[in-house]
Amino acid sequence: MKQLTIVALLALALAGCDKPKEDTTQAAQPAAQCGKDTDCKGDRICESGQCVSPGAPSLTASRPEAALPAAPSGAYEPLLISDSEAGPFSVQHMESGTALTYPSRAGVMNLLESVVEYPDATGYVVIEKAYSFGTNQYVLIISTGEGGRACPASTYVLSFDTKSEYVDGKASIDGCSEIVEAFADGNKLSVKKDGATTIVFNGKVQ
Repeated sequence: MKQLTIVALLALALAGCDKPKEDTTQAAQPAAQCGKDTDCKGDRICESGQCVSPGAPSLTASRPEAALPAAPSGAYEPLLISDSEAGPFSVQHMESGTALTYPSRAGVMNLLESVVEYPDATGYVVIEKAYSFGTNQYVLIISTGEGGRACPASTYVLSFDTKSEYVDGKASIDGCSEIVEAFADGNKLSVKKDGATTIVFNGKVQ
């Protein structure tokens, strides 16, 4: 009788050892709250077994949309105009005409060669206003006497990139008046004489 009892106990022990262990490595899943929209209270809806408010981010979304690039930021900083100089720029009288110079790495360059049609016939040149924008960009407003009696003052706005050392934009200011108005507001510069206003954004004349 004892032998039968021992055999029975051994059989039970072996049966217990053969029982598969429960998988405890699987991540616990939240219990489903709903199967359809009517299972949720109020105006909430059923999504992936969970009650969510309408318009809430989808639980099944793969990833958020890429953020839009930030708008250009910066502000115009006025430069002190002393005699015929403003920052690294200066007005120099030449044998013929007047130059607006910049000390480039290749030597002194005349910016007016990239601005006016006849740089040797500019007459006088005056720096009306000058601004820096960021570390490499400058905007200059200059008046010249190239128009003679027809227009006592021809005015231009130009932008200059000191990194690449070239005039990257220019525009003629509408009007013949000798009075030039300029107003800088953040990244916007407005230039006006007795005609239409010229706007320059982010330190570059378009």
